[in-house]
Amino acid sequence: MKKATLALTTLSAALAAAGTGVVHAAGFQLLEQNASGLGNAYAGSAAVAENASTIYFNPAGMTYLPGFSVSAGVNAIWPSFKFRDNGNSRNPLALGGGALTGGNGGDAGNLGVVPNAYFSWQLTEKWFVGVGMGAPFGLMTEYDDDWVGQYHSTKFDIKTININPSVAYKVNDQFSIGFGLNYQYIDAQYTKKVVVPVTPMGPFLPGDADLNLDGDAWGWNAGIMLQPTEDTRIGLSYRSKIKHKAKGDTD
Repeated sequence: MKKATLALTTLSAALAAAGTGVVHAAGFQLLEQNASGLGNAYAGSAAVAENASTIYFNPAGMTYLPGFSVSAGVNAIWPSFKFRDNGNSRNPLALGGGALTGGNGGDAGNLGVVPNAYFSWQLTEKWFVGVGMGAPFGLMTEYDDDWVGQYHSTKFDIKTININPSVAYKVNDQFSIGFGLNYQYIDAQYTKKVVVPVTPMGPFLPGDADLNLDGDAWGWNAGIMLQPTEDTRIGLSYRSKIKHKAKGDTD
């Protein structure tokens, strides 16, 4: 058994006005933080502020939610990943090379269930607080054990939980600001086939490597909301980098 570490850095930013899109970066990012935004592909999410999930997209939007607000839901995501081999891969078990045999691995996409829950409270005329819980990064790929790329990967699975306490202040009827902290927990699993030498000179046998990691990290998000006219609203939001240094074991 070996000790292992993994550093994972995520960064996303969003700039949106009414009717514009949201800009994001990070390959495993899950934008599905509510059910209401699916219909318009989350366009303008930094400026919508129609329910408590604005805590994730722009915390300043809480100032548009009087009283107590709740947004909760579950999103089901089922991606598809398929591989085709052109026959040029090399077999690590064959001394001197050779064609690597194996199938195409089937469809590596798997059903992912992404829950979310957000709560917002109006404390006074100008002050609002809230907390959000969601899974901003995740999903899994899993190929058949005998697929042609088995020595690169058979399974890669990432799960995260993000807790996001937030506060917002209504400066006036046209301008609001918001800020939130983010505590994020990550759990990752990476498995693949490996070559195990019985002796330094061989023979060489196939084996399995299973890497399991977990860790936590902190970040922050902030936003402003400007409504110069009754029909125009502009939102600007930013989510900081969160750098995970997950640790675990390789079996």
